Amino acid sequence: MSDPAAPLPVVAVFLGGASREHDISLRSGTAVVRALPAAGFVPLPVLVTRDGRFAFPPVDDPTRSDGPVTLSQAVAHLETCRPVCAFIAMHGLSGEDGRVQALCDWLHVPHIGADVIGSAVALDKWFSKSVYRASGIPTPDAVLLHAADRVAPGWVRDVVSRIGLPFVVKASREGSSYGVAIVRESSEVESAVGSCAGRDGRVIIEAYRSGREFSVPVLEDPTSGEPRALPVIEIVVKSHEFFDLASKYDPTLSEEICPAPIPGDLAAEIQRLGVAAHRALALSGFSRTDVIVDDGGAWVLETNTIPGMTQTSLFPKAAAVAGIPFPEMVRTLVQRAIGASRFQSN
Repeated sequence: MSDPAAPLPVVAVFLGGASREHDISLRSGTAVVRALPAAGFVPLPVLVTRDGRFAFPPVDDPTRSDGPVTLSQAVAHLETCRPVCAFIAMHGLSGEDGRVQALCDWLHVPHIGADVIGSAVALDKWFSKSVYRASGIPTPDAVLLHAADRVAPGWVRDVVSRIGLPFVVKASREGSSYGVAIVRESSEVESAVGSCAGRDGRVIIEAYRSGREFSVPVLEDPTSGEPRALPVIEIVVKSHEFFDLASKYDPTLSEEICPAPIPGDLAAEIQRLGVAAHRALALSGFSRTDVIVDDGGAWVLETNTIPGMTQTSLFPKAAAVAGIPFPEMVRTLVQRAIGASRFQSN
């Protein structure tokens, strides 16, 4: 029996970061900080500033970045606080790509979500697509373009011939629909590729699939580690061409229906694909996979290793429909992280 007088264990919540999803991460991290006491933990907000420094704001204002410190100073403070787990609520580059996960590994602190390799592979859309293909998971046809490929004569013609119009241009390493464009005419290709190319210069040209869009969250059991799919969500975009950044975070621009109003066999197939993607990418704790369904069937688009935790985010919505309140979901993720870690919790 636990000692009711014993202090509650500390969970460090990483939020912010240097990516373009900094502000979204602040909202996710704040929601987690507020839920941790009800889940049985003491939150320790760890704010990563846009320039890569660290701050330790108060629990009642976890987005405050007063007195940022260096990495070495942050590490010393974390070692003093002895967190039993790190809840990484950072999205995109510098948070979802394995870098913070590696820092936690060096500190011997268990962290929620995928490990370094799973995080890095899943964030890179080309790497994850390659894993889908190798695992027999249906995904739209695509080609990868490097910056050097775009100086060769006739490259636009070659891409159009290979994939066909319309197609989707995607930055290889971005989230929240940053760096995404739908191209319908050859005259639009160069401009779209130039605007979508990420820091590494790589872009994906992906066959456009027009159909109903769904998302399926996956949550692992904290004891067995078995992944199970939560209810499928249908995403209905009201005015924009696709589920872009604005549509994701403005509830007036899209409707997210959970459970999705679809036949049971289709829901089961989408759930099967979500679990298959989670396993193929060697993920842990949780994930959320986006799927589009057209006349050709269901197609996996991408998998998120740190789904949003904001009030309008898809993962908490599906968990609630499955009867899992937000604090319980947070507790499940922390327990799974500690149980799956090769490190002894402090």
